[in-house]
Amino acid sequence: MSVFKIDRSVVIEEKAMRHRKEELYKLVGEIMDQRDLETLMINTLSKIAFIDYLLGTDVMENNRLISMINVANSNRGTNHQLTDFYIRF
Repeated sequence: MSVFKIDRSVVIEEKAMRHRKEELYKLVGEIMDQRDLETLMINTLSKIAFIDYLLGTDVMENNRLISMINVANSNRGTNHQLTDFYIRF
């Protein structure tokens, strides 16, 4: 991933961020059933939401993220909501 600082601005390449987001989805899929990795799963879902924010997409409309949260809830007996991962500045 390339990050450039330009006159007090930060530019992040969209292609790299989309690739990173796909890798994070894969990680969530791999750790979904491992209860001892709850913190890692929550952090990973938060990173996905943050990447959506950086890319300018509406996190609340990310159906894939909603689906992952629902699967995690059913597998783990938790009650996480998309708003738990919603990041906005």
